[in-house]
Amino acid sequence: MKRLIILFFALVCFKAIQAQETSTTSEEPVVLKSKRGINILPEAGEWGLGVSATPFLQYTGNFFNGNTFNNSASFNYVTNPANNIGLFGKYMIDANTAYRVRFNVGVGTQVDKAVVNKNEVAPDVNYPAFTEDFRKTSSQTILLAAGYEKRRGKSRVQGVYGGEVVLGYTGAKQTYEYGNAMSIDFNAPTTTNFGGNILGGSAAATTSRVVEQKTGATYYAGVRGFIGVEYFIGPRVSIGGEFGYSVAFRSASRTLMTSERWDANSNSVKQVKTDVGTPGNYFTFVGASLDNLSGAINLLFYF
Repeated sequence: MKRLIILFFALVCFKAIQAQETSTTSEEPVVLKSKRGINILPEAGEWGLGVSATPFLQYTGNFFNGNTFNNSASFNYVTNPANNIGLFGKYMIDANTAYRVRFNVGVGTQVDKAVVNKNEVAPDVNYPAFTEDFRKTSSQTILLAAGYEKRRGKSRVQGVYGGEVVLGYTGAKQTYEYGNAMSIDFNAPTTTNFGGNILGGSAAATTSRVVEQKTGATYYAGVRGFIGVEYFIGPRVSIGGEFGYSVAFRSASRTLMTSERWDANSNSVKQVKTDVGTPGNYFTFVGASLDNLSGAINLLFYF
């Protein structure tokens, strides 16, 4: 009888130990592998590169229905400087932690041209002459965000969250060149009105006109918390999006406009510089607002 009791308790203890081992094993991280045995989720020491998936989704929609005006899936919320980030990267500290950086550098130039009648002292009505006016617009935008990211999940669906610091700069300048110069014979030359930026006159006869408008540099600084989801569609390839909440400040310098007019006292062209809008430097609190990452679904590659 004693032997049966000892055997019974031995079996109970064995089952308890076995159950404990099974429970411990179930709490270990799940390693997802593809059919070829490749780990699906990123590992420590790997780099990640992210781009907007919008062009890919638009192309896919166009391919299936022949429509070139498809709207891709997106997370659209309040316009926020944190959204203007085109490319981003990650460095995996471990399987659940990463450093991340997002940036966008944009430089653009646009030239507008208009044809106007050329001012002549003795014009030929049968063969009128023409000249050209030009407006050149150049702009620069630099945005940078650096942060810390955590992730959790035991399947292809991974939740991501963390925080980052966002810094930005933007500036622009417009310059004008006119075919009809101001002179003693033509104090109010024929001038193109580029978007209503001609002072004190019309396109036909302008007594004062803009030659340069320099938009003051604007600096942006803020902090942002974010939360989102990544779904791994294959080994080291994921698609996802995120929402964030930003608190930021903005500082801007004055916008300076230079115009020209004919000075009868000196019989020469005189330039005048004036402030446009808010004079001098100013500092503002942008506020707290809900945003998203570049307003679209994102595609990420790890390697």
